[in-house]
Amino acid sequence: MTLRHLEIFRTVCQKESITAAAEQLNMTQPAVSQAVRELESFYGARLFERMNRRVYITESGRTLLQYADTILSQFQDSVQVLQEVRHGGACRFGVHITFGETLLPAILKQLRARLPQVTLRAFVGNSRKNEDMLLRNELDFAVVDNVTLSPSLTVQPLCRESMAAVCCPDYRSGEGISLEELARERLLLRETGSGTRSSIDGVFQSIGAPATGFLDSASTSALLECARQGLGITILARSLVEEDLRRGTLKELSVTGGCFFRQYYLAYHRSKYLTDSIRQVIQILQGSCGTVR
Repeated sequence: MTLRHLEIFRTVCQKESITAAAEQLNMTQPAVSQAVRELESFYGARLFERMNRRVYITESGRTLLQYADTILSQFQDSVQVLQEVRHGGACRFGVHITFGETLLPAILKQLRARLPQVTLRAFVGNSRKNEDMLLRNELDFAVVDNVTLSPSLTVQPLCRESMAAVCCPDYRSGEGISLEELARERLLLRETGSGTRSSIDGVFQSIGAPATGFLDSASTSALLECARQGLGITILARSLVEEDLRRGTLKELSVTGGCFFRQYYLAYHRSKYLTDSIRQVIQILQGSCGTVR
């Protein structure tokens, strides 16, 4: 059994298909099937059930997948650590969308100035995607705002940011609104599964008034533009609406009976070896986030 066997096995698990795995790995289908058979022979256990041209992982396969993820992750870490000795180091990190739209540019500029020897790669995506990439060791760490508390991840509070309910100045009279009234309004919300939406839903659920979005969108730009056009009320991180509030294109509503905020977390795989370069990047990021409220 070799690392290549485990790489092939993990890809088959991810694709749930021998054919798709072969395409991903640039291998022939018989070669992938042979590797799976060799693994099953080595362990003396069936790793997949094959039905309707798809493969379904067995209980034995799920057990092996946990070990395969750990072994391959640690091997990749060893390569990164030893390469760092010869070169200036590297760091791959992800951030959720709101963080990417507001804080990331300044942080990247600071990182380039203070750590010019470190090769940086940043990824912006929703927290669920970042978490998946952490579990596959495609990221060294991530800033997330909605975690499933996977036992494979170490999660630490990073900072907290308030959110604001905003609308076009002509959308409604007055600047006060109760949480119950807000739940009945035309709401322009981030998509289900995003950290922003989870935070908002939690506030409404606390009073037993679940809210339904008039518009659900992964694009904060779309939500802001719809709010500017008087189509409803959006609830977003304060850093995203400050410019509109300053220009007067949006106004903030004072919500009674509830408080909207987002908690950001630093997450990394519990088996991840944090190199000096990664730790330095994390320290700069933590310092930059210390003023967010």
